[in-house]
Amino acid sequence: MWEPRQNGGNERNFYEEIIQIHLQKGPVEHEYSFGFLSELLEDALEIMDGTSRVEYITPPVNICGDIRSRYGDVLDIFKTCGWPFEQKYVFLGNLIDGGKFSLETLVILLCCKICYPQNFVILRGFYEHELVKSDRSFIGELRVRFPDSNKWQALNAIIKSLLKRLPVMTVLNRKLLCVNGMVTSNIKNEKNVVSVKNGNMFENHNTRVEVQFLDIDIPSPVTPNKIDEESKIIKELLKSMDMSMMINSNNVVREGYRFTLKNQLITITSGTKLQKNYNNRGVVMMMDRHNKVNFKSIQGIDGEDRTDLASVPLRC
Repeated sequence: MWEPRQNGGNERNFYEEIIQIHLQKGPVEHEYSFGFLSELLEDALEIMDGTSRVEYITPPVNICGDIRSRYGDVLDIFKTCGWPFEQKYVFLGNLIDGGKFSLETLVILLCCKICYPQNFVILRGFYEHELVKSDRSFIGELRVRFPDSNKWQALNAIIKSLLKRLPVMTVLNRKLLCVNGMVTSNIKNEKNVVSVKNGNMFENHNTRVEVQFLDIDIPSPVTPNKIDEESKIIKELLKSMDMSMMINSNNVVREGYRFTLKNQLITITSGTKLQKNYNNRGVVMMMDRHNKVNFKSIQGIDGEDRTDLASVPLRC
């Protein structure tokens, strides 16, 4: 069972050891004490308190879409695309869905954030946003692992407080807007408004935009007129901010990634088999220091080799 670190123990060394052991053991359930989880969440809260709602990051970096508690896929991402102590990462939200391994997924991601705060970005997604604004508990798993109501309720409260502090947007290379849902300049909810530094051409100006947390996996009706209209809106917004593209992840994409809205939007899915009706591929968008992009396939803990879905290089 994982217990809190000893008094005087080095925080980073402690959490790096936890990361290493989780990576070595593979996709198995871990036993966490109440004291360990409380300490981890408090340490993560301390890191998040100094985090802006908009994070700025430069390549090389790996961009990960929805994983939804696919803990084995997270481990495979690190194995395939680079260990978290060697590579920058951005996770676009929808980290946990309350399913099996939700705690393991949360623990390893928070440990990475504590150890590498400048190189490891975790955004708030639709799932996290819904948990924050609703009265629902984090996951039933808390009640199972901690039958004492005082303990699971205390952990649930800290988790909600932590999720509330997660940033909602990342700007990559001052050119790519990364969110879970969408971004609009038509502001209706001030609580979700952020001020974003514009690209190089307008670097002395900021733009106020609203981050929208859209219902997951509910595609709106698509018509040529609707595509043209939405493409025009996105184009005008990106142009006004001197940005080139938007990246999101709130809808499961069977191929793992998809270009839409006239190639102005990339949707990424990193967790495998997130839909019951089809086996989607998991993909990580890897950008090197020269801005060259590759989409790397993730097999997952029970994934199958998909030779029909090749990795496609792209230069942004």
